[in-house]
Amino acid sequence: MALLQPPRSSYTKASKKVWFSYVEGSNKFQHDLLGITNSYIAGNLHLQFPEEEPLNAKQIEVSITGTEYVHWTEQVIRTCQVYNASTNSFYTHTYVETIHYIHEKQILNRSLILWQSSNLKNNVRSKKELYEKITNMHIPFQISLPNDLPPSMSLDTGNIYYNVNAKIKRKMNFWKCQGSKKKIKCICNITRYSPMPMTDPFRWVEWDDQKAWKRGLEIFVGLKEYHIFRASGNVKSIKKYAEERSVSGDQFPNILNTHNEWSHNFRIEVLNDKVNWTTDRYNINVHHKIKIKIKFGFFSGKKNINLERMVNIENILEES
Repeated sequence: MALLQPPRSSYTKASKKVWFSYVEGSNKFQHDLLGITNSYIAGNLHLQFPEEEPLNAKQIEVSITGTEYVHWTEQVIRTCQVYNASTNSFYTHTYVETIHYIHEKQILNRSLILWQSSNLKNNVRSKKELYEKITNMHIPFQISLPNDLPPSMSLDTGNIYYNVNAKIKRKMNFWKCQGSKKKIKCICNITRYSPMPMTDPFRWVEWDDQKAWKRGLEIFVGLKEYHIFRASGNVKSIKKYAEERSVSGDQFPNILNTHNEWSHNFRIEVLNDKVNWTTDRYNINVHHKIKIKIKFGFFSGKKNINLERMVNIENILEES
C-alpha cells in the first residue's frame, strides 16, 4: 500500500529530495486521543538523492514544534512640534502612528535523532571522516505529545500552530551556496479531545405567566464567543454570536403539559468553521456563553429577562 503524504501546500519549507509521509493506513501525523490517552505523532522521513550527487551528511533529526502567536495593530493620532526655518517659528504637526502589539512564544519543542554517521557515533574527531554519502533513505519516527497541549487554532488576531521539522547536518558546498544544514518544515494539525461529561441540567424560572406568548412573547437563544488576546502589555477583546435562534410566541404550542408548562427544544450546531474550541490560556483565551433573552411584549407590564451561562465547547469523544 502506498503511503499517503502531506499536500505540498502544507510545507512552509520544502525540498524535492526530502519529504514526509504518514504511517501506513493513516492520513495525518497525530495518533490516539490527546487529552484522554497518551497521544503522539508518527510518520516517515524520505531522502532521495542522485547517485552522481549524493548527500554528505553526519546527522538527521526530526522534531515537532508549537508556537503561540498574537498580533494586532492600532492607530494612534500623535502631534509634534516642527520648526519652520522660513518663518523662524514652530508649528504643530499631526500624524497617525501604527502600533504593533506582538506576542510569540514557543510552547512545544521535542526532537529525535533519527540517524548519525558511524564515525559521529564513535566520536571520531576528524571532520573529514564524519560524513557519509546518502542516496536513498526511509526512516520512521514517533514522538510523544504532552497531555496538556492546546489544539491548533487559527483566529484573526491569534494562532496556535504546530510543525513537523527535519534537520540534516550536511557538508558545506561553497560552489553551490549550500550551508551546513538542510531543513524542511510541514504543518501538523493537533486535535484535542475531552471525555463525555456528566449531565448537568440547569433551569431558570422566571414569571409564572401562562399567557405571555399571546402578548408577543419572543425568546432568543444564542451561543456567544469571546476572544481575549494579550500582547506587549495590552489587551484586545472580540465577541460575536457564533450561532443564534429566535422563536416568537405564535410558534409555541398552545397546549400546556401536565405540569402546566410549555417547552420548546433549541438545537445549536457547533461547526468547526464558525465556532472555536474553548481555550484557557493567558495570551489567547476563548470562552463561550449561552445567552437567553425573553421579551414579553410592549404591553405586558413585565420586565424582559436576560439570562446567561458559561459553557465549554470541547471536542467530546462519544461513548461507544
